[in-house]
Amino acid sequence: MRHDRLVLTLLRRELSAGLRSTRRRDLVWIAVGGGALFAYAVADIVVALQATSTTLRQAQMMWTVGLPAALLLLGAFTGSALARLCLSRAFAPFLKALPLSLVERRRVAATAACVLGVLTTFIVAAAVGLGCFVIAKPLAQAWGLGAAILFGAGFCPAAVLRLRSARDLVNTDTADLVSVCGGRKPLLGAFDRSTPTWISSWAWGLPAGHVTLSWRLAGAAVLFGLGAATSASISLVRHDAVPAAMAGLTGGLLIFMLSARFHPLGSPVLRTAPLDFTRAWLRLTRLPLQLSVAYFLLPAGAALAAEPSAWAMPLASGFWLLALNGAIAREWDARQLADASHAPGTFELNIMQVLWNP
Repeated sequence: MRHDRLVLTLLRRELSAGLRSTRRRDLVWIAVGGGALFAYAVADIVVALQATSTTLRQAQMMWTVGLPAALLLLGAFTGSALARLCLSRAFAPFLKALPLSLVERRRVAATAACVLGVLTTFIVAAAVGLGCFVIAKPLAQAWGLGAAILFGAGFCPAAVLRLRSARDLVNTDTADLVSVCGGRKPLLGAFDRSTPTWISSWAWGLPAGHVTLSWRLAGAAVLFGLGAATSASISLVRHDAVPAAMAGLTGGLLIFMLSARFHPLGSPVLRTAPLDFTRAWLRLTRLPLQLSVAYFLLPAGAALAAEPSAWAMPLASGFWLLALNGAIAREWDARQLADASHAPGTFELNIMQVLWNP
């Protein structure tokens, strides 16, 4: 029996379970607030592109070097991230009982990564094609197709390398995650040592605060750094605070969403310990919030320097960043506790019954 859609089924059911566990009021707020923020960001980007359309069309270096390099890096980062996501589902602990070999698990992960990669490539091609259409770039459809090819050229090798280099996660010993790397001072020691100690490192799977440098982490840093530098440069050249302020808000929110981990709140270790829930929640929120605010400060500073009279724009962006981060953190920890309140193994058993149903 082939199970090529195993990972896709797991991801779909995880998404549906998360939506069902969210209160309708919160879903409405997320849809309305997120939709309004997204529409505002799109409108601002369209206005900015139209205002600089002549300059962008004449920037040959950007079209010949900058855009292809950015698409290749974005494809490589996305391919590695999606392949890692699919591998984590293919080697999920509750699937150990299934008679699937390492090759079969990699195959189902590759199938899911391919499907998700096609969808992501279509989104990137549409975004580039629409951007070229907005600035009246000739052959906008051809540029969209070229963007899809470049994104796929970066996506496929990164995904393949991630899938081939993955070891048999079924036999992975999680005790290695809490071992202390000998002799080296932990990078997160100054931020993650207060009570409860090392809780953020536990949430991220880091060995006692030691951050392992990888090309994925470097690629993410380069991508976010380029976004901040580009938006700051646009604001300084145009003397307009809007591009940098919006980039700081969007980038800070993305960093918080990517770095926030609240699954330890559902662990029996914390639930049975004499520890206040609010303290544990604040400790899990503090480090992602610091990363988010640190990223926001650079574009916000550029926005203030570009247009000092519009000081309310970066201030409002910072306020909305804190508000959205708080709302996301509160929603995610509520969802985690809701998932932990279910009977152990119920979701996993239902998944296995559906997958093995003839």
